[in-house]
Amino acid sequence: MERTILLLPGWGMSNDCWDNVRANFPDCRFIMPDYSAVDRPDHFYQVIEKAVIGVDARSMLVVGWSLGGMLALRLAASYPVAGLVLIGSTARFVRTRAERDRGWSEIVLQCMKQLLPMERERVMTDFVERMLSEKERELSVALSTCTLDRSEWSLTALVAGLSYLAEEDCRPLLSSIICPTLVIHGTEDVICPMPAGEELSALIPGASFFPMVGSGHALPVTCPDAVSEAIKGWWG
Repeated sequence: MERTILLLPGWGMSNDCWDNVRANFPDCRFIMPDYSAVDRPDHFYQVIEKAVIGVDARSMLVVGWSLGGMLALRLAASYPVAGLVLIGSTARFVRTRAERDRGWSEIVLQCMKQLLPMERERVMTDFVERMLSEKERELSVALSTCTLDRSEWSLTALVAGLSYLAEEDCRPLLSSIICPTLVIHGTEDVICPMPAGEELSALIPGASFFPMVGSGHALPVTCPDAVSEAIKGWWG
């Protein structure tokens, strides 16, 4: 049976971010939904459901990065997927002051929303910088080319994505996820901090946790081979 991998990128990211990961799975079929025309937070999940129509969920591995991981959680809670891989993700992006080690203040997202119409490049460049750990700074030019120059997200889609991050809470879904799950997380991630990944692996029944030491948030781009090997070793 041909294996299908559904790839769900993070906020503002081009599907090109998966190129080097895909190259490590030459015998698989890939589905990569297009978020570029999304205009409301709830449309992200609708785009994904439309993309998998006719696909046998039992043969589909769902791989979600960051915002894509939150969408992947919702999909895995509703469909009998073969497996779930969460990369640099979280069940709840916005956190209270007491939980700030696991997420951001909503005020940060509100500021990004306000700046986007006037200074899109500045907002995106700053976000990309935050995605990198200190040791990954030298890769920032290549990463910017992948995530900014080739991103097809409209301004409306970017704003809708920030609203999705502010509103979504997948924590009530975690105990109902029964498929094999792998959580891959960079130890130096400041977008979705490490404790958020540890929380996922603790609350999803039977989940495996794979820390990427010294890495930040952009794992599919900065560490595609290590990510691929982690998936292969776990998925078999």
